[in-house]
Amino acid sequence: MKFIANTRDIERYLRVKIKEQNVIKNISTDSRSLKKDSLFIALRGINFNGNDYVEDALEKGAVIVITDDKRFENSKNKKIIYVRNTISSLAKISKNIIKDYKGKVIAITGSNGKTSTTKIIGKTLKCSSSTIKNYNNEIGMPLSLMNASPKSKQLVLEIGASKPRDIDFLSKILNPHIGVITNIGKSHLQQLKNIKGVLNVKSEIIKNIRSGGFLIVPNENKQYLDYWKNIRSDIKILTFGMNKKADFFATDIKIKQNGTQFRIISKFLDEHIYIKTNLEGTHNILNILASCIANFCINEEIDSFIKLVNSNAINLLRQIKSKWIRGSILINDTYNANPDSTKKSIDLLSNYNKKTILILGDMLELGKYRRKLHKEVGEYAKIKGIDVFIGYGDLTKYASKSFGKNGFFFNNDEDLKNYLKENITSKDVILIKGSRGMKMEKFINV
Repeated sequence: MKFIANTRDIERYLRVKIKEQNVIKNISTDSRSLKKDSLFIALRGINFNGNDYVEDALEKGAVIVITDDKRFENSKNKKIIYVRNTISSLAKISKNIIKDYKGKVIAITGSNGKTSTTKIIGKTLKCSSSTIKNYNNEIGMPLSLMNASPKSKQLVLEIGASKPRDIDFLSKILNPHIGVITNIGKSHLQQLKNIKGVLNVKSEIIKNIRSGGFLIVPNENKQYLDYWKNIRSDIKILTFGMNKKADFFATDIKIKQNGTQFRIISKFLDEHIYIKTNLEGTHNILNILASCIANFCINEEIDSFIKLVNSNAINLLRQIKSKWIRGSILINDTYNANPDSTKKSIDLLSNYNKKTILILGDMLELGKYRRKLHKEVGEYAKIKGIDVFIGYGDLTKYASKSFGKNGFFFNNDEDLKNYLKENITSKDVILIKGSRGMKMEKFINV
């Protein structure tokens, strides 16, 4: 069962009259993949207009269509709902779902780690619904919510930002009981200008947390922590990190090639928590710490959290490991990239005792800092002992140059594919990463 399971749900949450009552089996914004008995939401984009496919959606079996094209304002077709703006309608539906929902709402934002943290929290909390894939913007978040189960005790939803006010818009809809900021890093600098802009937009979540609720944040930067504490006095702030000043901190850390071991210590817990997980890297320690606090705030049994984190039940979208060319090891981290997440991936790769190769596509949306930040990543990879750096796109030529010897650069797909076919050996561990717009996954099936 979903929040939007039939046209009566649309009537209820959108506050409109619908004459025909039908079951809704799917929700779609793309008429090309639309299935019978679907709700079709016509969206306007930069290079497309979903309103042009309203008739096509109906022919394919859509039981209801939401459109903001004036051509349909006075349509007599009972399956067409005209609204002034479909994005605003998604927000309205979402607000009304949250208004009626009796469970707890957890919203997660941050420059890095928000998708992984969302997945971990969603998997470790009993009877919860979570974000679909990485749907975290003004379209994706409502779609995740509409597809969630009203029987869930918790809704665990990721919210992202590319410009100021994005987090305010989304968190105002969710009005969460618990807000999580995973970290503040160099992301979307083209719109957010600088790290202060990133801090400001991620912190927009704080004013929309319900009174008496919780804010979960890292304690690594005292300036940020002081800033967060001064925003609200009617919510409880809990911190996580690698040092003993954090409310929940990690110690006895052992990072291995097939997982991570560490202990979680907190003054709020009766005993230490021993974690032995297949999730790799220091960054996942932080993600697990934040998730542990979320479980604590919900009053879930810690034993259940430990059991699930230590099992293989949590499969993240990132850093999927598999056999590759000539039996080499491939770490697929093509999901997305910014300077901070790339450095964390380099840290992970540097743990391997084999020959290490980083294939990096351009990191996008970095504004005036784009060259400088690519140079820094190249230098960082060299310092961490990565053996070979391979850049692809345009900006990674600066990273390749700063890496120095064994730094290579390609701006042609076929040239890079041929290089990989000829040079990858069974002794290599390769991590491939890049911004979403670079579509680095195209190099996996060479």
